[in-house]
Amino acid sequence: MTTIILHDTRLLGRVEPGYGTVLEVDGTTPITSAFRRVAAAVNSSPAELVIACHGYMSHNYREACHTELGGGMGLQLCRESLGIANVAVSSSLSGIFERTWLMACGPAGTAVHDSRPFCRELAHYLDSTVIASEREQLYHPLEYDNARQECRPVLRFGAWEGRVFEFNPDGTVSDFNRSETPLP
Repeated sequence: MTTIILHDTRLLGRVEPGYGTVLEVDGTTPITSAFRRVAAAVNSSPAELVIACHGYMSHNYREACHTELGGGMGLQLCRESLGIANVAVSSSLSGIFERTWLMACGPAGTAVHDSRPFCRELAHYLDSTVIASEREQLYHPLEYDNARQECRPVLRFGAWEGRVFEFNPDGTVSDFNRSETPLP
């Protein structure tokens, strides 16, 4: 299985070698450029996409802010971010990936609507099953190397926090009960 990892480096840490092809982006990378690089990196089928970045957990309304951590507003991915307003841009990756893992805080949350539209729309446009959690995710951007007596910037996610969902391209949603994660 080919694994492509799209890592927005504003999420601190580095993905260790051996988990797949890592493509790094940041706040200056156009999202269309990032998606072209992702598509070009796939060299065999089946393939999975892992998106490692921050997720938006609160909602801003002009001069007021809804601070409850509801999630579901999208991802801090590339210059434009990826949200409900521009999720259709992901259609450039349609049909390439069997599964897409969102390693981010709360993309499956309900702050926008109880139907979890961001992940539903993303699954539709990608024509891929999307795996995501509704809650804030804990991760570790550093690991202490005892031999060298120093910290290394290793990205570690561990177990999922909160309820995890599987969003299918046909619009169906189910609980994802397995402990499987694409990254350690």
